[in-house]
Amino acid sequence: MFKRNTVQIILLALLALFASVPAFAQSTSASLAGRIIDAQGAPVASATVDILHQPSGSKQALVTDIDGRFSTRGLRVGGPYTVTASKDGLDASREDVFLLLAETASVTLTLASAAAELEAIEVVASSALSAFTPDNMGASTNITVEQIEELPSIGRSIGDYVRFDPRIVQTDKGRGELSAAGQNSRYNNIRVDGVPTNDQFGLNANGLPALNQPISIDWIQEFNVGISNFDVTQTDFVGANINAVTKSGGNEFSGGVYAVYRNNDMVGDEPADFTGFDDEYTVGAYVGGPIIKDTLFFFLGYEEFQRSSPAP
Repeated sequence: MFKRNTVQIILLALLALFASVPAFAQSTSASLAGRIIDAQGAPVASATVDILHQPSGSKQALVTDIDGRFSTRGLRVGGPYTVTASKDGLDASREDVFLLLAETASVTLTLASAAAELEAIEVVASSALSAFTPDNMGASTNITVEQIEELPSIGRSIGDYVRFDPRIVQTDKGRGELSAAGQNSRYNNIRVDGVPTNDQFGLNANGLPALNQPISIDWIQEFNVGISNFDVTQTDFVGANINAVTKSGGNEFSGGVYAVYRNNDMVGDEPADFTGFDDEYTVGAYVGGPIIKDTLFFFLGYEEFQRSSPAP
């Protein structure tokens, strides 16, 4: 009886684990859609489309439908990707395709012979923009890893980076309050890899479960900030829906070591000017790489933060 109950518990735990994965897929990955056409602009059905993530070597194969369209979800954020289409001895490709978190990139490829490409005339037409389209899920802002690396931040806080969205204001920098479109900071929903990281008890003004950051900024691949989303899968927020996705390993080993130190002499000329802390430091390191080339990867990080504060 004990063994049977143990097996049942393990099976239920595994079922709950796999059942919960799709709920976070849209918040931790990117999507790609497109169309394959011929030299006359007609759709090419049953064409093979290969999507290659160059840093990891992982590949996904698709087949276009009767309208020449293809789409896929669950792709890694960033890139570059190479998209290749082929049918009946003809092929076309697009390189340096980069994907954004929770966004759908669009690629159109033309299958034609060299002679047909020289004779083809491109006609571009556009219709009135619509607020409701399959690719438009509301106004959002993406902060890429390049922007994260280029922006200096003393506190290395999420609030310093999500202000790339002009609708977000840091109403109290000392406490880390973030107001989105005038809403209270506790109405924001902050997630890391799709997992909510909020202050459940309403104790901190920054909306986080602690005064410090929930994850190192050096481990973040991209932020997505949504405020007026009308995507039904995005819930639990009235202010901003701030979602961060972490980095992943690739076919090449990479990593870094960092250290940050600050004391009250760096804040004010006199000790009386600032009494928030005596000194603080942050040290950390991260590394990523392949376990099985083109198939399985790892990313590990460690960070330590300490602050010495004067007595009340």
